[in-house]
Amino acid sequence: MKKILVATDGSAESFKAIDRAVELAKSDNVEVIVVNVAEDFCPIGLVEIDCDTIRELVIKESKGIMAAAIGRLKEAGVQAKEIVEFGSPAETIVEVADREKVDEIILASHGKHGVKKLLMGSVTSRVLEWAKCSVIVVK
Repeated sequence: MKKILVATDGSAESFKAIDRAVELAKSDNVEVIVVNVAEDFCPIGLVEIDCDTIRELVIKESKGIMAAAIGRLKEAGVQAKEIVEFGSPAETIVEVADREKVDEIILASHGKHGVKKLLMGSVTSRVLEWAKCSVIVVK
């Protein structure tokens, strides 16, 4: 069985990656894993209580993003494993792909920061550089 990891940040572009995962899952015997990486940051000068509040808000946002992604997959009849992690997005996507022993990573060319003046988003560029498996970039 082929195993794919699809990364989502909740952007419209990342839903194109979800749609590609649906196509692959329906055409082949594929296990789908969906990952969302919550960036763990706390601005300098905030006390730990404020940082905890920020982390709670980030986790709440990630759960909403994941619910939308899983809902889209379920509507298409595709079951998927969900993973939400804290960390640097590119590094964490590659770490999860390694840990889960996936055959392919699917992600959008640009995420919610989508700087169109660049050829490709920084997260996508790093995943392409660091991943040990195939990477499908969806536009």
